[in-house]
Amino acid sequence: MIELADKGTLFLDEIGEMPLQLQAKLLHVLQENEFLPLGGDKMKRVDIRILAATNRDLEDMVAQKQFREDSITD
Repeated sequence: MIELADKGTLFLDEIGEMPLQLQAKLLHVLQENEFLPLGGDKMKRVDIRILAATNRDLEDMVAQKQFREDSITD
């Protein structure tokens, strides 16, 4: 999905349900603008905007160690 969203926007619904491991990988994409495709051996650069939504209380999830605090931005 990330590769398909290059030069565009990726919408992630219910981000609060994302596993912690995947949150770390998404954070890398946001910080470095690159990712390793599944089965790939070279990082790919992308220019994407990510919009995320959830109905969960992310601050509460951070307190319970269910969501990464460094993944939350205003």
